[in-house]
Amino acid sequence: AFKRAGAQYAVLTTKHHEGFLLWPSTQPNPIKPNWQLTRDVVGELSEAVRARDMRMGLYYSGGLDWTFNTHVIKDISDLFVGVPQTPEYEAYATAHFRELIARYQPSVMWNDIGYPALANLPSLFADYYNAVPEGVINDRFIQAGNVDPQEMLAKLAQGELGLPSAAHYDFKTPEYTVVPNVTPHKWESCRGIGFSFGINQNDTDANMLSVQELVHSFVDIVSKNGNLLLNVGPRADGSLPENQYKRLVGLGDWLAVNGEAIYGTRPHTHAEGKAMAGEQAIPMRFTRKGNALYVTLLGTPQTREVMLESVHAASDATVHLLGYAAPLSWEQRGEHLAVTLPAQVEASVAHCIRVSHVA
Repeated sequence: AFKRAGAQYAVLTTKHHEGFLLWPSTQPNPIKPNWQLTRDVVGELSEAVRARDMRMGLYYSGGLDWTFNTHVIKDISDLFVGVPQTPEYEAYATAHFRELIARYQPSVMWNDIGYPALANLPSLFADYYNAVPEGVINDRFIQAGNVDPQEMLAKLAQGELGLPSAAHYDFKTPEYTVVPNVTPHKWESCRGIGFSFGINQNDTDANMLSVQELVHSFVDIVSKNGNLLLNVGPRADGSLPENQYKRLVGLGDWLAVNGEAIYGTRPHTHAEGKAMAGEQAIPMRFTRKGNALYVTLLGTPQTREVMLESVHAASDATVHLLGYAAPLSWEQRGEHLAVTLPAQVEASVAHCIRVSHVA
């Protein structure tokens, strides 16, 4: 299903806040007996993901474990009060990370909430990078003893990306976030298809992203130097609910045609623009790869001629609509690029135009 969706990597929740382990750890929970699987779900899924040419990342809730700290989380300022700070928990969590690294060599080390203040994170990170030289670490290894909850809430109110970041990280992880411009640092928007992480039997099509909303959100995120980490929640037997699977297929079908404008691209000088098809204004998003500029139209033009505002093609440029072999006719009209689309354009939630060289 993940391959069908066009995913490049997957991240599995190996332990969430309730503390249950999805692998047969040699470091069992000292408080709650048998609080782990005997079947190695982490290993099996990692093998299956890699067999399909995707990378595997592992999530671990280092900041909350309700078997060690039963503090009730009433609001976001309670998060860091809930982080267990005992030497026993620090040793337990760090041993788990070292075990996950040694056994599964995750391409992404994805911690959640925070981490005990006693931990020697530089040592753990050095060992991880030595084991997985191309690996990356997210920004949630926050050693929470020095976090001021009121300062954190004030920053969130000002629109800063997510929780405060740890001292070291490779990418930021805001949830359900839209940013206005290209960000200089790499980031990853993590969200559910609806409003839940995991499976929620009350989720219906009405409160889930449509395929169009999902594609548009994804294109917007990528244009601003982000990745999308989309949560899916399997049933107890491992199958995905149909309303989730349908959206993965829709995203994958779009990427099968337009993935060239996504995979391996980098942000343009700016992310957003506007195209005009007669009187119709269509939002645009930009990505780049080498000398090529990709212009994604977040809508279907109602006319064959489309004016791409503030796009400058070099005199020797060729212009293509992805999914169509023949080059398009184009003309530079002052600050704008006029492009003539094929006579019959298949319906799509978004259309990508490649300009081989921009001026």
